[in-house]
Amino acid sequence: MKKKSLLMLVDARSYIRDNCYQGQLAEVLRDYYDVRMITLKEMKYLPWANSKSYDKVLSVLKLRTLDDNLDVISKFLKDTPLYIYEQDVWQAYMDDSPWKGAYERILKKLNVTSFLLTTQWWTEFVTARGVPATFVKMGMLQRYCDAGPAWEDRHHGLAFQGTLHPHRKKFYDELAGYGVHVEFLTSRPYAEFLKTLHDIRIYIHTEDAPWCVDGQMIPRNALWIKDTEAAARGCFAIRDHEDEAFAYGIKDLPTIFTYRAVSEVPDIIKHIETMNPDARNALMRQSAHVMYERNDWMSVIAAMENGA
Repeated sequence: MKKKSLLMLVDARSYIRDNCYQGQLAEVLRDYYDVRMITLKEMKYLPWANSKSYDKVLSVLKLRTLDDNLDVISKFLKDTPLYIYEQDVWQAYMDDSPWKGAYERILKKLNVTSFLLTTQWWTEFVTARGVPATFVKMGMLQRYCDAGPAWEDRHHGLAFQGTLHPHRKKFYDELAGYGVHVEFLTSRPYAEFLKTLHDIRIYIHTEDAPWCVDGQMIPRNALWIKDTEAAARGCFAIRDHEDEAFAYGIKDLPTIFTYRAVSEVPDIIKHIETMNPDARNALMRQSAHVMYERNDWMSVIAAMENGA
């Protein structure tokens, strides 16, 4: 069967190759569509590129690229229906963001069928303001969903790999007051990060750093991909609770635990560490299998094919 055609508006082909999430999404899209990518520069200088000749058009441009170049993109697309994949929706609403109000500006210039947003909470937030939006999940390629070594064969007990932002340091300092010490591992390229997850027993972090929107502080409600990544690699994961966790299906991932107060964390760690070893390893395999079967990146294709 002939594949449908998809035109992807991209910042750069090298960015798609090198970005861990954009690269995964592009791979899944290529499995389903006959994909052609076009950059902003090509939209300016290749008048023969006809967006109307494609079955679907999807922008994965960074928000700042899209917002800063609306005239060029509008001239290229004319009135072609467009889906916009967006991971950083809050940048269009945070009071201190230079792109505050971007969605409204985009809707005035482009024929947007739907913004495809990677958080349920923010999808509801923008739809309440009249923005057409659909929730899609960030995911893990199926070949990455591998439980890996057994608990006993992993070398890092309680660990975090990534950027030590101030809100995270505050959390880890508070944990130290309870006698809980976290091992910090230097940020590494994505392939090495995935390899490291196979060597961590419990991945622990926080995203408790509210954003100010219209003068009010609101929880981030974001970045649950970090915990589902850990689950897909056989790690247990612990982070602060947000209702957004339910949108990412943590009830089906028994290796993800959340806390509402930092004082709960020591007991969660003790619970994990004192599990029956065979049962614990079975849970690790179960979470990885669930992530494999869910194939969350397919939610992007489903949104476009269902005409969201």
